[in-house]
Amino acid sequence: MPLEVHPQSFTSLAEVLDDVKASGAWPTTLVAGPSQGLPLHWHDHAVCAYIMEGETDFLDGETGQRIPVRAGDKIVFPAGALHAEGPIPDRVVYVIAVPEPLAHDRFLKMRDPVR
Repeated sequence: MPLEVHPQSFTSLAEVLDDVKASGAWPTTLVAGPSQGLPLHWHDHAVCAYIMEGETDFLDGETGQRIPVRAGDKIVFPAGALHAEGPIPDRVVYVIAVPEPLAHDRFLKMRDPVR
């Protein structure tokens, strides 16, 4: 299942939290510092990411497309969807919505693309 990107879908933290609440998910914050990007991977859980600050891109492992994202964009990662975060020159601040309260090492555990 491919990634879903909703460009410029919010303008404030309050809107993000309302969207997370309406979905029944749990919010958490993730700050990704400068990096060259991550390897192709997948997660056990569906995750919504709201980009609060910064910009990067995501490689959609199903389509092979690199999708640029920036503050105000919402990305939906279906469970099992292959993807990779691209390079980050400074930092990206995310609010992450997960289906249940989980430790970050569980909901963001990177799974090898070879299943």
